[in-house]
Amino acid sequence: MLRLLWRLPLLLIHIGVGIPLVLLSFIPGVRNGSVGNMRLHQWAHRAWSRGLLRVMGCRLQVSGQLPERAGLVVANHITWLDIVVLHAVWPIWLVAKAEIRAWPLVGTLAHLAGTLFIQRGSEVSRKRIGRRMTALLKRGEFVGIFPEGGIRPGRGVKHFHARLFAPALRANVPAIPVSIRYDRGGDLHDAMVFGPGQNFFGNLFRSLQQAPYEARVVIGAPVRGTAGQRSQFARACYDVVESSYES
Repeated sequence: MLRLLWRLPLLLIHIGVGIPLVLLSFIPGVRNGSVGNMRLHQWAHRAWSRGLLRVMGCRLQVSGQLPERAGLVVANHITWLDIVVLHAVWPIWLVAKAEIRAWPLVGTLAHLAGTLFIQRGSEVSRKRIGRRMTALLKRGEFVGIFPEGGIRPGRGVKHFHARLFAPALRANVPAIPVSIRYDRGGDLHDAMVFGPGQNFFGNLFRSLQQAPYEARVVIGAPVRGTAGQRSQFARACYDVVESSYES
């Protein structure tokens, strides 16, 4: 509770002050500026995401690096904080379930960050998002997916659904397998995942009370797929993510 008492005000300040500053970086004319090898709005977005992790008591540890060319970032999914973790590595376009758009705070931030919201069970939504993903990948952007199809309570990496891999094949770009694991001398999956009947605020407050921990991100080597072999493509990425998660 003591951690919650000082982290919650910091969170509110980080949101109230930081988000308007990030939005300023998206203004036409300003967003074309650059900081190192990043566009200004990307740099501001990444800085804000890293700041949020610090407020949450989370230290980012990254092994490997994204390639210079575009690709489909493929990651396992544990909690809503995964979105922040990936943006703290590099601001990418992310595909997420449509329900997240209605979540307090995270939904608004995800929308501002350019998240592609997909309606699960809707073939129309899947095809529309697939076309958008393909266009972004062909344009040279990084697009991220959580191919497990949702957050699962059990520890470990779950089965990867192959459908979302199709845009990478159409755009002729590789997939970049990424594993995310929360750790404090041991796997914190059970402490981070949504508990039975727990809503977003309940999970947020529980996360704010956590003792300091690490978000361990391992970026694997790019994996190339073959047209017409989505399942094999998905399986190859799964093997890399599962191996690095367990190591």
